[in-house]
Parts: sequence; C-alpha cells; structure tokens
Amino acid sequence: MDLRRVGLSTFLRPGMDLGRWIALAAELGLGWVELRADPGAAYPPALGTEGRKRLRGLLAERGLTCTVHAPIYGINLASPYPSLAAAALEEVVGSVDLARDLGAARVVVHPGLVDPDYLQLDGARELAVRRFEWALELILRRASPVPVALENKQKGRGWEMVYTPEDHRGFLERFPGLGACLDLGHLHTVGGGAEGYVRALGERLVHVHLHDNRGAVDDHLALGDGTLDWRGVVRALDEGGYAGPVILEIPDPEGLRWSVALLEAA
Repeated sequence: MDLRRVGLSTFLRPGMDLGRWIALAAELGLGWVELRADPGAAYPPALGTEGRKRLRGLLAERGLTCTVHAPIYGINLASPYPSLAAAALEEVVGSVDLARDLGAARVVVHPGLVDPDYLQLDGARELAVRRFEWALELILRRASPVPVALENKQKGRGWEMVYTPEDHRGFLERFPGLGACLDLGHLHTVGGGAEGYVRALGERLVHVHLHDNRGAVDDHLALGDGTLDWRGVVRALDEGGYAGPVILEIPDPEGLRWSVALLEAA
C-alpha cells in the first residue's frame, strides 16, 4: 500500500503530544494525520486563532493532509437529556470550525447512543434517531464545504445506530451530502464482512479506520496482534475501488510502526 494514503490518529498517550504525533507521521512517510478534537489532543478551545495558524503551518511543512475526528469522550448527540445533547452538539460544532480553519479534508462524526435502560421504552430509539438527525443536519450545514463522514460503531453497551451497511445506507440516503467512514476494527467486533460493506457503501465510502482486535472488545491493537484479517480487508478495499485515506487508529507508537511496515510490504 502506498504510505501516502496512510495516516495516524492523535491518541491520548503519555509522552505523545500533538507535535510528536505529527513528527511521527512525517518520520514514517505517511500522508495523513487525523486530529482528535478532545481535551489533551487538538481541542478547539485550547488552540485559539494563533494555535490554529501554527498547526496548519506545521502540517503544511510536514506535507501532511489532516482530517478532524469530532470529540468522543462524554459526547452523545442523541442524549435523552436535551441540555446534554445541546452541549454535545456545541462541542462537535467546535471541531467542525477547527476543520474549516485548518483546511481539513473531512470531519468524522460518531452516531448517537441509546442506553440499554432506554431501549426497553416505547419510542426511545425513534426519538434518539430524530435528535441525532437534527444535530447531523446542523453539523452538515456548519461544515460546508468540509465533507462530513459518519462512522460505524463497535459492539458495546447500548445501541449506537450504525453497525451494518444497511444502518449506514439509511443515514446516507436521508443526507445526500453525508459520507461514510468505515471502521474495520469496529466492524470486526460485530462479525461483519468487509467485502460486502465496502460494496454496499460504494462511492459514499470516503474514509477508513484500521486497527486490530480479537473480535470481542474494541482494543485498537497493532495489525496482527488480534484476529482481524487485515490483509483481507485491505484487499476488499482495493477490489471495491476505494482509493481514499486509511487511518491507523493505534495508540501505541511501536505498534503503529509495525503496522505501517506491514502495510508497506503488503
């Protein structure tokens, strides 16, 4: 795989700040960096106008294209608490504004979450979806012209709206301007196959996350440290005509190095 198509994600990791992640991406010969808009990483309120200018200049100096991952910690755009859903939307909008200021290629957004206790209540899913779709419409308007990609989710507690190609396609059909982010590690936890998923998304697939796990927990392991057939999923991407970025979501720098070497040799 051409490493200029490969990127890394700026995880929260002791000893690894934003500058070190960017330097590592350049050292490994990668073409992309995904900036996580969380406190401790590329948190928009902490950057300010001058910080954004410096960050944009650093990325250009290193020859890196960036994407922005909307914040994830404590963020639920479908929260049953209206005030919390509004606060989550404000944080995501902040990441959208950051993406516009940096000239990012796109913004990645997680779907909403419904807690198991609410799943047993009549109409809870429908209400959550309406609340998420309302937020997504505002996000798409604010982001323009920066594209937005909706990500599929992993097996876990509760219901997070997007697990299958059919789930993904449902949102894509309702929002023509929306793209899809396929997280292959997440897909592995729900037992999904990459080939069919890639084919179902077609040209709406604009972004890919890649990491390994053992099929039960979203471990974000280095490639080969879990049970994901990473060679098979890379082949599925190629055969499906996907030519966009592949972001390695691997928080361990040494595991990341190993994974880059595997992809380069594949």
